[in-house]
Amino acid sequence: MCNNLILIGFMGSGKSTIGKELSTLLDYKFIDSDCFIEEKEGRKISEIFQTNGEGYFRNLEREFIQSHRQNSYSVIATGGGMPIYNDITQMGYIIYLKADFNTIQKRIEDSHTRPLFADLNKAYALFLQRQKIYEKTCNLIINANNPLQKILQDIMLQIKTN
Repeated sequence: MCNNLILIGFMGSGKSTIGKELSTLLDYKFIDSDCFIEEKEGRKISEIFQTNGEGYFRNLEREFIQSHRQNSYSVIATGGGMPIYNDITQMGYIIYLKADFNTIQKRIEDSHTRPLFADLNKAYALFLQRQKIYEKTCNLIINANNPLQKILQDIMLQIKTN
């Protein structure tokens, strides 16, 4: 089993929720890249985008990768765009939490922190575009439409045999 497990997937795929549970099961440290960046910057991601732009944010993600690629025994939940705009392969074993768009939509429909979902057509187009990149980037694809315990069971089974 490799040291770091990197969770990727579209917003609402369960990266943070699954990451916290997985880190507890494995007795690993849990790191959410978006939370880390927000804490470091002292402001929300949406504010960073609005004030400094996407380029600035993607640079913060690159800094995150550089500062965490030497970690050991960590479960890292990435932001949905991190593997799209940055090379995350040096950080560890990459698990793509693949959920279908309807599942994602149901999970975040009441969330006001996901402004992208104000326009479902744009969100779906982005979902389709990113899905291909997630698949090329990962070492393992896990069906994230399943209940939490089944997802955790599937991950544990796969990482123990790899």
